[in-house]
Amino acid sequence: MKGKDRRNGIGNRIAVTVAACVAFALLMAVPAMAADNQGFGDIAGDGDSLTNSNIFSLFTTTMSLNKMAFLANGTQLTSGSTLARGTEVRFVIYIDNTTNFPLNDVSVRDVLDSAFAYQAGSMKVDDTIASGATEAVIYSTVNAVATTLSDVVDADVASAVGVTIEVGDQNVANGQLDVPANSVWAVLFRVLMQ
Repeated sequence: MKGKDRRNGIGNRIAVTVAACVAFALLMAVPAMAADNQGFGDIAGDGDSLTNSNIFSLFTTTMSLNKMAFLANGTQLTSGSTLARGTEVRFVIYIDNTTNFPLNDVSVRDVLDSAFAYQAGSMKVDDTIASGATEAVIYSTVNAVATTLSDVVDADVASAVGVTIEVGDQNVANGQLDVPANSVWAVLFRVLMQ
């Protein structure tokens, strides 16, 4: 946690650097990498008797894992925001799959700082958002989801295990998380500032 000591007489306000308190493995997007392949041949050792194949190029890209923080009224928070104890914060973690192929068997882990108290029964997920959506659209769409997931490790794709949010089945026995092609997958959960 970055900011003032809670015992220094500043009352119930603490400064929080959102990015530092909610740090987790962030996969940075990198430019697409190309891999080229071309066939070569000859007839009876004569390379001029058989022309080379066309060059076939395939590209790879790395997806990015993103996290946002919002107040209950939908105001997006920035890193370094100062919040009163007891303030509800809604975190959204999302993956924007910009490819034409699904991402299968994805797992995400988010360990909450002690300044945040996870609010039981607050986890929602959505994978119906089109790739390239703004963060405001991502938040409003996943926030509007009517059904919340159970917090326990079960067939749902996400769970809360102590101070750890687990998504996917690589670390705990949740359901498998697949991110559809050309779409955003997002999870929203609520915490209270301590």
